[in-house]
Amino acid sequence: MKRRDVLKVGLGLPLLSHAGIALAEAGMQRVYAQPNAGIPPTLPRDHGAHPAFRTEWWYFTGWFESPELGEPLGVQITFFRSAPNVNVLNPSAFSPKQLLFAHAAVAMHSAGKLKHDQIIRRAGSGGASIQSSTQQVLNIQMPGWQLQTAQGEQWQCKINTPQLAIDLRMEQTQLPWMQGQGGYSQKGPKPEQSSYYITMPHMRSSGTVRVENKTLPVQGSFWMDHEWSSTVLAPNAQGWDWVGLHGSRGEALMAFQIRDRDSGKAPVWTHAALRHADGSVRNFSQVKFEVLKRWKSTRTGIEYPVSQTLVLDDQRFELLPLFDDQELDARASTGTLYWEGAVHVKSASGSPWGRGYLEMTGYDRPMQL
Repeated sequence: MKRRDVLKVGLGLPLLSHAGIALAEAGMQRVYAQPNAGIPPTLPRDHGAHPAFRTEWWYFTGWFESPELGEPLGVQITFFRSAPNVNVLNPSAFSPKQLLFAHAAVAMHSAGKLKHDQIIRRAGSGGASIQSSTQQVLNIQMPGWQLQTAQGEQWQCKINTPQLAIDLRMEQTQLPWMQGQGGYSQKGPKPEQSSYYITMPHMRSSGTVRVENKTLPVQGSFWMDHEWSSTVLAPNAQGWDWVGLHGSRGEALMAFQIRDRDSGKAPVWTHAALRHADGSVRNFSQVKFEVLKRWKSTRTGIEYPVSQTLVLDDQRFELLPLFDDQELDARASTGTLYWEGAVHVKSASGSPWGRGYLEMTGYDRPMQL
């Protein structure tokens, strides 16, 4: 096969691909697919997996209430797929052609820290699999962990480990939000520094969560992000600050900055958009994360700006953590330390605007995907 034909296979694949693998002539390594602004995602198909791309995640963050608990809960669940740059023709069952990871955490103010768990498995072994089809758009399974959807409007997540037990159903209440340019989201100055990015805000959710050895019925609202990419970060990127926020009037606000490794420089890239309940979207030209308060982890020594003011053109939003210690240690799976926290949101006037999640990466070392 000629190299130009190999590249056509790798870069011209449909967004949902079960072949999903292109081979370079030397070493039979992968040629990863790249996001293309001219090929937008198609739903429900693209709720599924994209094995031709290097990195992918399905990410849920939300606030929940229980009649048996006198305080709100924050819940974060993320399933990852990664395609390492290996010889994809290696017939060995031990070859890590696709890796699966998952993180989950429950945040309770009274506990003062996250209750969390994580897992990593090689797809196709040890009870781990990821499947996509026209009937079952997505089905990810690992021992004690499962995420699935048939058409993308209703999702089911089940986690049952000694550390966590979560059984939640999620239901679409608003139309999917294609971030950026019809789902093509720029993350840096070069076209390949981008992702396909779909958001499902205000997902109605209910089920059970085990807290302090007690299983509680809960109801709440999830923010769901699905992203897939192959490059994303520029070489000089340190990490990112990102928020997904639900307004009390049905708004959805997403904003991020990709920080430069030189802290004295402007961010590598920023973006923010506000979608109103009627579906209209406002994009902002100015995006600033201004630090209000820092917190230092006693476990890792990392310092995070846990309270920030988000400045978007003429609007300001104050982000206040449910509690400070929402650091997640994922070194046993993705190898990262990051802060993933439930936050209250106030408007410029100081009145409650909504609530959501703030994610901060790369505060210990440059982030690697």
